[in-house]
Amino acid sequence: MKKIYNILILLSIIVNAQVGIKTTTPTRTLDVNGTSRLRTLTDKSTDKNYDQVLVTDLNGNIDYIPKSTLTQQYVPLFNLTSLPTANNNSSSVSTTISTQSITLVKKALVIINFSVPITLTNIATDGRARILRTHLVVDGTTTVRSSNSYSNKALLGTNLYGIFYNTGSFTIELAAGQHSIALEGMCFNNAACTQGGNMPGTSFQAVALYNNF
Repeated sequence: MKKIYNILILLSIIVNAQVGIKTTTPTRTLDVNGTSRLRTLTDKSTDKNYDQVLVTDLNGNIDYIPKSTLTQQYVPLFNLTSLPTANNNSSSVSTTISTQSITLVKKALVIINFSVPITLTNIATDGRARILRTHLVVDGTTTVRSSNSYSNKALLGTNLYGIFYNTGSFTIELAAGQHSIALEGMCFNNAACTQGGNMPGTSFQAVALYNNF
């Protein structure tokens, strides 16, 4: 009787072409109701013929997708070409120009770029050194300090004047959730200035790179 039972099981496997381990109702050719382990694998990272990656769904179904589809997702977070104006004339206290709040759905590499125009309230003519500084602040921490220094006193001709631009870029890995990205400015040594505005070349932007693999 036992032999007949085993034969029936074998015939059932052959007919259905499905094998179950710890399950009597396999749904695929090999259905494992448990954990698995491969003790030895070969590194094929440099072999171009290995161009498929195994993936699973929530039910444990294993299939493959082409490795070429595994890319970094590029997601713009904000892209400003006009900024609020902020006035400053301090050697120690910065003034907030713009603060942006972002939300990341998962850990990401965030790339930030800025170009901030700076105009002087009065044209300097006394030859003293002055500093115009713009800070990039991420989650309350200053990450970039971009600055221009100048002096102006014409012995002949006309004192130079115009628009200064502080530029910078920064890349940081941030966890999922909300984050703040801000620009702050200061101008000191008797150099009252205005940072921000909508002059050509103004920009404040950030993008997120999410790993989809």
